[in-house]
Amino acid sequence: MAEDLRHAAGRPTYEVREILDGDAWVDMGILYRCQDYAEAVEFAFDYLGRRDPRRTGAVGGLQVIKNGDRGRRETVWTYNHTEQESPPDPIQVWGYDVTRRWTLPTGPVPRPTSLRSRIPGRA
Repeated sequence: MAEDLRHAAGRPTYEVREILDGDAWVDMGILYRCQDYAEAVEFAFDYLGRRDPRRTGAVGGLQVIKNGDRGRRETVWTYNHTEQESPPDPIQVWGYDVTRRWTLPTGPVPRPTSLRSRIPGRA
């Protein structure tokens, strides 16, 4: 009853759910419910660390679902074991390799030309 009143007052609730083999249609049920997104994600990481610390697939997937106003449900965070086996290429995602150390250019950096010299017919 109290949970319904808080939800009715406009405060969203967050549910952590385990899903079987990363398939959102095979829901194993609610593991945890709270009113804070960060707390729900922290519980999900703790649960994953306890049940599958080496990420071998003992936990097929996790979801954090936000229950908003008027019964609207939205998946706001997911973990899927099969997607974690092949992480995306950082160059494809970010445009550069985020795992390598960045260094300054070794040569001189060309200074941009002045605006006056780039506009034709003006001196």
